[in-house]
Amino acid sequence: MKVIAHLHTILQKVTPGGSIRVVTVELDSDAKIIDLIRQMNLIIDEANTLFVIQGQIVEIDQKLFEGDEVHFIPAISGGGI
Repeated sequence: MKVIAHLHTILQKVTPGGSIRVVTVELDSDAKIIDLIRQMNLIIDEANTLFVIQGQIVEIDQKLFEGDEVHFIPAISGGGI
């Protein structure tokens, strides 16, 4: 099955041609988000990353379905006092 991964902020892949923010990935029919992460060789801090499918926050063990769009949204800190 094919799913679409949206890589936000620091998870974007930087290439000489620019940043890659959206990737279509082929996975087995019983794949979960963790399998998508492994397939893409992403390094993700699970405790500080939101996994979002169809506007819903889900867990890393969420089963994926054909055409799902998974957003990987890492927590961002910045600024200061």
